[in-house]
Order: sequence, then structure tokens, then C-alpha cells
Amino acid sequence: MTIYSIKKQKIMKNMKSHFLVILFLALTTFCMSFSTQAQAVLSVFKKYGNDQGVTMLEASRELMKAYKIKTFKSIIFDDGTQALPEIRRAIHTDKKGALQIKESTKDGLLTSGYYQLLSEKTKWNRYLIFKVGKENKTTLIYVEGELTPDELVELLK
Repeated sequence: MTIYSIKKQKIMKNMKSHFLVILFLALTTFCMSFSTQAQAVLSVFKKYGNDQGVTMLEASRELMKAYKIKTFKSIIFDDGTQALPEIRRAIHTDKKGALQIKESTKDGLLTSGYYQLLSEKTKWNRYLIFKVGKENKTTLIYVEGELTPDELVELLK
């Protein structure tokens, strides 16, 4: 074996290991992008769910089975002034790639929104609903399940 062929083998081995590392990182990033969807919004529920002046609801399994829902979370702030910047950032993060978006703004700030988010499971739909009312009463709802957009609207009536 010549020195040239030995160097060539080392270079090829390094390229192969670098390629595998890059491929692993790319696949990990791709998989994490699916598993972290709506994580920003769900962190709002964790952070503020037990605060004074906040009402949080997670639906029971019986109710969820009846309406084909896997996850239902609702949080209502009597005065969401302190949490609004964080909620808006979370929505902005999680709505990327949403299938359906309906938003209202006032003075450049999001005041209401309806989003049908992408889902890892083809038969599941994921929804995010947001509204700021009078005196900054703020509502944020996250729903995941088999229900269609029309069924969701009917459920929330």
C-alpha cells in the first residue's frame, strides 16, 4: 500500500463519520420539530395554571371520549396583562406551519386567533384558540383529537 492510498482511506473514513453525524443531527432535529409542536403554548398552561385570577380546565376522560378529544386545555385570565406578551410569543412560535389561520389584531397586537396546527398523527387534528376581551380578560384553548373543525365549532358554542 502506498502512502497515498492510506491517506485516501483515512479521508474517506473521516468523511463517512462526519456524514453520519450530520445525518443523525438532521434526523434528530426533524423528529424534535414534530414532538415540540405547541410546546410553547402548553408551557403557558404549566406556568400560569395555578395563579390567582386564573381559571384552568382540563377535560375529563369521559367527556373527551364522547367528543373524540385526546387533549383539552383551557386557561382564562381575569386580567391577562402580565401574561399577554408571553402568550403572544408562544402562539407566534407554535402557529408556524398551521393549516388554517384566522387572526384579529388591534394596534399591531394579536387580539384573537384560531389555528389548526399540523399534527404528527394523520387522524388527529390540533387546534389553538385565543381571545383577549374587555379589560384584558384572556382566554387560551388547546384541543387535540379526531374532531373536525366543524365539530370543534359546534362543541364550543
